[in-house]
Amino acid sequence: MTESGKSRKKDFKERIDRLFSSVYACSKMVEAELGNLSGIKGELNAITKELERLKAVLTEKKKLSSDKLEEIGDAVEILEEALEAKRKKVKERSTGKEEEYLTALQYQKAELENYKRRTEKEKQEFGEYLIKGFIQDLLPIKDSLEVATGHAKENEQSEGLVKGVEITLKQINELLKREELEEIEADGEQFDPFKHEVVAKEIAEDHSENAVIEVMRKGYLFRGKVIRPAMVKIATRE
Repeated sequence: MTESGKSRKKDFKERIDRLFSSVYACSKMVEAELGNLSGIKGELNAITKELERLKAVLTEKKKLSSDKLEEIGDAVEILEEALEAKRKKVKERSTGKEEEYLTALQYQKAELENYKRRTEKEKQEFGEYLIKGFIQDLLPIKDSLEVATGHAKENEQSEGLVKGVEITLKQINELLKREELEEIEADGEQFDPFKHEVVAKEIAEDHSENAVIEVMRKGYLFRGKVIRPAMVKIATRE
């Protein structure tokens, strides 16, 4: 998309946001005269739905052609004119109630801001949920590559294979590190039920009781939260 197209897209989104605020304000006014203005209320709802459709189109990441932008521009102008006509009708019936409606408008504005914050938070949480799922699917592959590397190093004829797998592992580790994945420290640590999962115990006089003496499978933190506990063997006195 050209710079001009991006600028127009941004302008349309800003105008649609302003129209959203105006529609909410008008909707609140109409509620006071719902019996007489139910028709206008329905028309405002129709405008809202069309605004939502246009905004969804503009929010999509795919490129928009010049013809499509022209079409959106025409639609926005029509909606602006339609909203102005509805506003005038509402204003004719709301004379003398400015303070009441101003309070309502401020309330609606606060509601809209809260809605935007909730939406942004939900988008962020959903994005993290998708990344977390992808990483959980990727970790068994990473485990297998690490095991394969360990076995291949025992065979002198597998030097080329080892290097290839190590390069692949390095790339995977760099990718996971960028997404804030951290390995859980376990070897030699005291057992932590929130980070470790006991799969075996062994009498070990040279270790303190419940100390981790072997990591059976690595565990990981994703952005500070346990995504997979470490499977460990711990020391016991009996």
